[in-house]
Amino acid sequence: MPATGPARITAAGWGWRYAGRRAPAIRDVSFTIEPGERVLLLGASGAGKSTLLAGMAGLLGGADEGDETGSLLIDGARAEAQRGRVGLVLQDPDSGVVLSKVGDDIAFGCENLGVPAAEIPARVAEALDAVGLEVPLARPTKALSGGQKQRLALAGVLAMRPGVLLLDEPTANLDPDGVREVRASIEHAVAETGATLVVIEHRTAVWADLMDRVLVVGSDGGLLAAGPPAEVFARHGAELAAA
Repeated sequence: MPATGPARITAAGWGWRYAGRRAPAIRDVSFTIEPGERVLLLGASGAGKSTLLAGMAGLLGGADEGDETGSLLIDGARAEAQRGRVGLVLQDPDSGVVLSKVGDDIAFGCENLGVPAAEIPARVAEALDAVGLEVPLARPTKALSGGQKQRLALAGVLAMRPGVLLLDEPTANLDPDGVREVRASIEHAVAETGATLVVIEHRTAVWADLMDRVLVVGSDGGLLAAGPPAEVFARHGAELAAA
């Protein structure tokens, strides 16, 4: 049986260099994110934050795609072996939409995981409730606003009941109302599920009070800082703003 509940993420000297690139996208990062912990991942543009998230999601591919150093594990196993254990939501609201109707779109991930068909409607309803998206299952996905599409993407991930939620700038392309919608939905979802949460986001003020810890990826490798949000922002606020 697959593991359930929040997952632990461990990196030990981990790095990744994309094939054809001379320099690594990220290198020598080490940390442990405990089950259920909520972490804000920061760093300068180009520091490798999105590559790190892709590694956590098991999306970087094999040796033909690039060179890996160190280890990056979900519950002690490689991320690509933890199918359905990790859910990823990207910054473009349209990128998360797969099918033309809301209910079908949310069910898509469960179907790919081989969840018994009889279980899927309850999971879809549960996921919709968790993100506060009150629309009919037959609503066309193209009729949704940007904020609603991001909540739809989040619902599709939650329906798979992952142990880790990874969010790569989920509010970057949203208006203020959409930002508030998505932020509230994510807070409610992690409270309901207990899932481990990792968020990349430049709008730190939107997320700081939800987070247990901040990790700052250094442009030259490793971690520039790690600790509670108030402590990291007090020590490195000016540096982070400049970056």
